[in-house]
Amino acid sequence: MAQDMLFICILCRASHTEEVQASLSEGQSLFDRLQAGLETSDEKHHIRLQPVRCMGACDRACTAAFIAPNKLTFMLSQLSPIDSVPDLLEFSCQYIATSDGKVPYKDRPATIKQKIHAVLPPLPSQS
Repeated sequence: MAQDMLFICILCRASHTEEVQASLSEGQSLFDRLQAGLETSDEKHHIRLQPVRCMGACDRACTAAFIAPNKLTFMLSQLSPIDSVPDLLEFSCQYIATSDGKVPYKDRPATIKQKIHAVLPPLPSQS
């Protein structure tokens, strides 16, 4: 069965300073906090958190992408490694619950509404 995925760029370094562990990039901190949140969530068996080394949006760090077969892809940027975690976890549940990734705008958490970098259509089905 195909699985919904949440990609997080672990190399991202935000231009502003937040209180995160000095030895970690902000992207790695975001990944670690999401991983801890998913471990205590019922959704941990449904979304796969995947670290990536670069998503090509270095000037808009921290970046993430929700992706799954036959669903919209949501690319997010300028995420806080601390403040965005609850909203990303909430959106993970919403994204998983849809068959096409179309979470109604009015239902999306604030971080998702504010930090969308791009929404990409699903790949066309090969017939």
